[in-house]
Amino acid sequence: MINRISNSIRNIGLKFSKNNQGKIQNDSKQLYSQGDQEMIDTFKAYIATETYRSCYYEYDGNFSKFTENEENLDKIIGNPPKYLQQKNRIKEIIDSQIMEMFELIHSYGGENSYPPPLKDLPYYSMEEKIKRCLKIKEINNQGNPIEHPRGFRLHVRKSDINHEEAGYGVHIEGECVPGTVVAIYPGDTYDGDNIPSNVISENDYMISRYDGTVIDGRSWNKRADELILKEKFFKKLGTKSSGTDLLCYKNPFAIGNFINHPPIIINKDATADGVLNDTDQTKEPNVIAYSYNFRSNFPNHLSHYIPNKTVTEHSIFNDTSVLRRSLLLIAFKPIKNQEIFLNYRFNPDLPYPNWYKQPDLEEAKRRWGSTRSLSIHSIINRN
Repeated sequence: MINRISNSIRNIGLKFSKNNQGKIQNDSKQLYSQGDQEMIDTFKAYIATETYRSCYYEYDGNFSKFTENEENLDKIIGNPPKYLQQKNRIKEIIDSQIMEMFELIHSYGGENSYPPPLKDLPYYSMEEKIKRCLKIKEINNQGNPIEHPRGFRLHVRKSDINHEEAGYGVHIEGECVPGTVVAIYPGDTYDGDNIPSNVISENDYMISRYDGTVIDGRSWNKRADELILKEKFFKKLGTKSSGTDLLCYKNPFAIGNFINHPPIIINKDATADGVLNDTDQTKEPNVIAYSYNFRSNFPNHLSHYIPNKTVTEHSIFNDTSVLRRSLLLIAFKPIKNQEIFLNYRFNPDLPYPNWYKQPDLEEAKRRWGSTRSLSIHSIINRN
C-alpha cells in the first residue's frame, strides 16, 4: 500500500516536470516551481490525513484492518478533490488533533520533554554543536517520555544515526498511524526577508514555510535550557514575566527541532577509503512538514502553550486572524518503535554537509525553484 502511495506521488512529480520542460530552457531554475512542490506536499498531507480519518473513524485506529481492504486507498488517491478542498479536509483532521493534544497538555499543566541541559556547551557555534553531539553520544542524557493521545510515546534521546552532527533524535515507542500529528516545530518566527544576520549565522535549526515564514528553533532550545537550569524562574518570577509566559516552553510536543534527516545507508561495496558510490541511499523519511496557523479564536487557556513567538511579519500579508504561524510534523508512513526522520530538503544549488544525501533531487529542485510572489498558493498559505 505504501508503494502505491509513493508511486502515485512520484507520477504527480513527473507530470509537473514534463509540463515545465517546454518553459524557459536557458535557466534551469526556472523549470522548477515552488508552487508545484507545494501542491505535491499538500497531496501527501491529504493522503496521510485521509488515512488517519478512515483508520480512526471507521476502524477504531486499527491500521492493519484499514490496509486489508485495497478499496480504502482507492477512495483516497483514486479521485482526489481539488487543491483547496484538500487543504480544507487536511485542516479538519489537524485541527481536531491539535485541540486534543493541547487539552491533554493543559490537563497536567505542561511538561518540558527536552533532555537536561549540557552545561558550558552553547548552541551559537558549529564547533560547539559538534562538541555537544559528541557529548550526547558518550552519555545517556535523555528527556522524559511523553504520552501521545493516540497511545504511543515520544522520546527525545540519543539518535541512532552515526555521523558527528547527529546528537539527539525523536523516537516513537509504540505504533503511530499515518496522518498523526507527532510534533510541532518550536521557535521564533520571522518573515524571510527580515531576519537579523546574527540569527542566520551558523544556524542549522532554521526551517521555512512556503509562505516565506522562517522558524528559528535554535533560540528556542537555548531559552528552554536556560529555564531548566534556572528553576527560580518557575518559582520566583521577575516583574516582566508571569506564570503563563513560561508555558510555551512546557509544550512536550514542541520537539520538531530534534528530528533528524534520514541517514545515509552505506552499502558493503563502498570503497575502502570511505568514498560514497552511486548505490548509497538514505533511509526513507517517515514524517512530512506541514504549515499550520493558530488562529486568533484559538482557546485562550490553550494559547499559552503555543511554542512559537512572532518576531517579524510580512509587511503586506499581515493577517490579524492569525495568532501564530507554526509548522507541524505529520506521520506519512506507519511508524513502529522507530526514530523519526524528516527530509531537510537542503538547497541543491548550495554545498551539502558530508553527512547529507538528497533523498529526492527533483523535489528539492522544485522546493527551491522559482516563486510567484503573488501566487494563489502563497496567499492561501499565509492565510
